[in-house]
Amino acid sequence: MIRNSYLVLLATVLFSAATFAQQPNKPTYEKQVYIDGAGNIYVQKGLPLYLNFSTEPNGKNYSLKGKNPKYSEPMYLDTEGSNYIRSKWAVDPETKKTVIPQQEVLYELMADGLAPRTNVTFLTAPRYTRGGKTYFGKNLSFSLKATDGVSGVKMTQYALNGAYVDYSSNVSVTKEGEQTLYWYSVDFVGNDEETRSSTFTLDITAPKTNYEVVGINKGGNILSPTAKLKLTSSDNLSGVKFTSYQFDGGTTRRYGGQVSMAGLSDGEHVFKYYSEDNVKNVEGGDGGASASTFKFYLDRIPPVPTHQVIGDQHQGKYLYISPRTTIALAATDNKSGVKNVYYRIDGGERGIFSSNFKMPDVLGTHNVKYDANDQVDNLSGNKYINVFMDNLAPETGIFYGKPQFMDRDTLFVTSKTPITLRTRDPHSGVQSVEYKVDGGSFKTYSPFNMSGEGYHTITFKSKDNVNNVEQDKNSSCLVDDTAPEIFVKFSIQPIGTKKGLPIYPNYTRMYVAATDKKVGTETIQYSMDDGALTLYSSPQTLDASEQSRFRKNKKYKVRVVAKDKLGNQSEKVVEFYVGRDSE
Repeated sequence: MIRNSYLVLLATVLFSAATFAQQPNKPTYEKQVYIDGAGNIYVQKGLPLYLNFSTEPNGKNYSLKGKNPKYSEPMYLDTEGSNYIRSKWAVDPETKKTVIPQQEVLYELMADGLAPRTNVTFLTAPRYTRGGKTYFGKNLSFSLKATDGVSGVKMTQYALNGAYVDYSSNVSVTKEGEQTLYWYSVDFVGNDEETRSSTFTLDITAPKTNYEVVGINKGGNILSPTAKLKLTSSDNLSGVKFTSYQFDGGTTRRYGGQVSMAGLSDGEHVFKYYSEDNVKNVEGGDGGASASTFKFYLDRIPPVPTHQVIGDQHQGKYLYISPRTTIALAATDNKSGVKNVYYRIDGGERGIFSSNFKMPDVLGTHNVKYDANDQVDNLSGNKYINVFMDNLAPETGIFYGKPQFMDRDTLFVTSKTPITLRTRDPHSGVQSVEYKVDGGSFKTYSPFNMSGEGYHTITFKSKDNVNNVEQDKNSSCLVDDTAPEIFVKFSIQPIGTKKGLPIYPNYTRMYVAATDKKVGTETIQYSMDDGALTLYSSPQTLDASEQSRFRKNKKYKVRVVAKDKLGNQSEKVVEFYVGRDSE
């Protein structure tokens, strides 16, 4: 025991490194001293200790010599965990006397000579053991949990299909096949665990199942009621656990031998099958929802004849067709195959169908009766095609609204005159109406107006619902948007001016006329001094002068309005004075 209270014990720890050769390439760890955050000192138990003291802080060191040099120079800690270097009785630093009550002075060192212990846990995946081998299914991961009794776990490392890496959290395993997981942990004073390992096989591939048709069939997918289905399955790792099958989405059954067709009706069927291995890999996934399927036809009945109307057609009261429409006949047979398809038109002679044919080009209803037989002369029932031959194009007329004016062979309109096309088709009905103006492009009809002065030609046509197209029709018109030109003359020259306007004597007469270049003037009206318009009736003079309206000496305002036969209107206002006074 050491009793001098002023001794400062310095433990100089010398250590050597030990190398552990593990595969794959496990590193070596140096034995060492570790001081944790609380100041606790941990010494790798196998390291030698050399003790020194000093009589003052940071002073000269003196080596301690033990009574038995063989065991004290160096000294080794004998106990795992707490070890003490001690002085028997504590001495008061002031009085230099033994402290009462008496107590020891202890210097604690923690000896750590044991490596951590690490356990592995495999998570999530299904597990299966056979013949001493362990198999895992999908979603496999593992966790490593290490414990250490003294200095604590510094790190854990593992190697799976590669070099060692630090472990921090659960690790997923994705590589299929047999593999070995290696792991170990190291504590803070360099004790490293013997490498541990676990060998297992990851199986993430589902089994493979094949079918075979046993018995009478044609082409492999047309089956006799006596045929059977045989299933064989294989799995390259954990092995097949079971094989299941079902017909047409019905009850799922476990496969135990060749499957009979008994109980299935005539027609198309779907045979679904899949296998599951011992770690729950299911062929097709989703519990077999996407499993392999075999579609077949169980044949019990004669051929089924069908037809197709090709080309122009429209369904209305009848199925309307045109002279361009053709009829195709066909038949399907679920077992032996079609031999012939027979037909007759409008009750005529029976023939064998070989190529598409047209119906008689006669306006009205027609019919086709047809049937088919198979290679063993099973004859189908009769089928019928009823059509209406529409071989007439629609008829279209053009109508001009108001205003309009006809002079000899020329129709005069304005840009405001509405133009409509009216069409009729008593059979399949009108599909479309088109028109174009002056050689332009055809466009879909809607009521329209013509624009642009002068002659124009409208071309129009209609198409019915079976594409019979009317021959182009033409209509011409002349657009007149120009109003008449008004002329006003006086019977005498002005005798002066007043406020920039001419002055006429009160016996003057006023003459009004209007001309129109295309359709002629229809009416001339006038008003005086903002009065109501009055129809101008004299072809020579304005009635106003004959009625002595210009007798008063004053300013006059005459408004003249002229319209042509299309309603195009012009207007002219004349202002003047009647009297003797001038400027």
